[in-house]
Amino acid sequence: MKQQIIGNDFIAPPKRVVLPVKRVLEPALAMGINHASLSSSIPAASIAPSLSLANSDSSYNNDDSFKDKAFDLLHNHSIAVYALLILAIGLALSPVAQSYFSSGIKLASLNQIQPTKLSSGINMTVGSNDLASTVQSITAQSATMNLGSQTVAVSPATIRSWLQITTSADGANDNIHINSNLVSSSLLAQADTYVKTPLNQVTITRSDGSSEVAVGGQNGLSLSDPSSIPTQAATISKNLLSNKGFQVNAPLSSVPFQAWTPANFTKLIVTDLSSKKMYVYQNGQIVNTFLVSAGKPSTPTPIGEFHIWAKLTSQTMTGPGYVQPNVPWINYFDHSGDAIHGVYWRPASVFGNVNTSHGCVGLPLSAAEWVYNWAPIGTTVINTPN
Repeated sequence: MKQQIIGNDFIAPPKRVVLPVKRVLEPALAMGINHASLSSSIPAASIAPSLSLANSDSSYNNDDSFKDKAFDLLHNHSIAVYALLILAIGLALSPVAQSYFSSGIKLASLNQIQPTKLSSGINMTVGSNDLASTVQSITAQSATMNLGSQTVAVSPATIRSWLQITTSADGANDNIHINSNLVSSSLLAQADTYVKTPLNQVTITRSDGSSEVAVGGQNGLSLSDPSSIPTQAATISKNLLSNKGFQVNAPLSSVPFQAWTPANFTKLIVTDLSSKKMYVYQNGQIVNTFLVSAGKPSTPTPIGEFHIWAKLTSQTMTGPGYVQPNVPWINYFDHSGDAIHGVYWRPASVFGNVNTSHGCVGLPLSAAEWVYNWAPIGTTVINTPN
């Protein structure tokens, strides 16, 4: 008869009497007491009665006797057997456990490597070895802007500024991202260089009642539809990575100039370089007139409309062939260095008669001080040849 395993006990065939042993061992097992501790207080016959019974029972054959002894041995040392079984099972499962845990560690380590986050929009991934040639190909393609009647090129450097390049975590690949917003703002900035503000015509009336055009009007230019450039930028971004090139259409519209008079200005300074006179207007009315000595023919005073952008009470002025210290009451109106200022080194006879300067508009000291105190930064200055 085969043995049956029930719970943690081995059940012997019915002809064996092992109940006393079970009554002794089961409580011990339930309490977690091992056989070694029991053997010190319980007689050997009561711990293993099956061994003595096997020796005295002649009805058992040798095979049965061997099986009984083996059973009793397993029964009496069940805890050790269980330990051996657990150890064997653990060794058998060890490769599986190692595989599981190693895969878990591998997954954990991969999770710690953050891949390059691709920007939303237009992207291209290339091998790091191909990055330079790919960028060269993208930036060298045909790219132009149609601005009114003009066609201008978009430079490779401008196209390169639209590319945002990031490298993968392992360094094997590079991602090229086209920023459509950057494309749009860049093209708008380039188009704006061809936009011109109209130059309004300014007609002045002098104290004697005569009038003349102090500033001739010029029409300006503006983008007909600035919103079309951002729309085109999205298509341009896609075409760039396909090396299809692009052409931006940015029509320009003429902006007509307006006819102004001194009444359009809060404060206005008009210098007639021919008559060598300065007319000072406030709210359309002449409030003062001065004689001047402006730029001589070889270094003429610039003609047109300007604005005072800097003021100094005194400064040493230098230029080709001259150094003039302590020039007073300076009002810079031209960024090339021309100004309205006082002149102490010329006789009074030159004012209104001879243009002697290197481009500046010179005034007698009292007149220069008055203009300096009256004209704030931003005051319009018009120099006219008539």
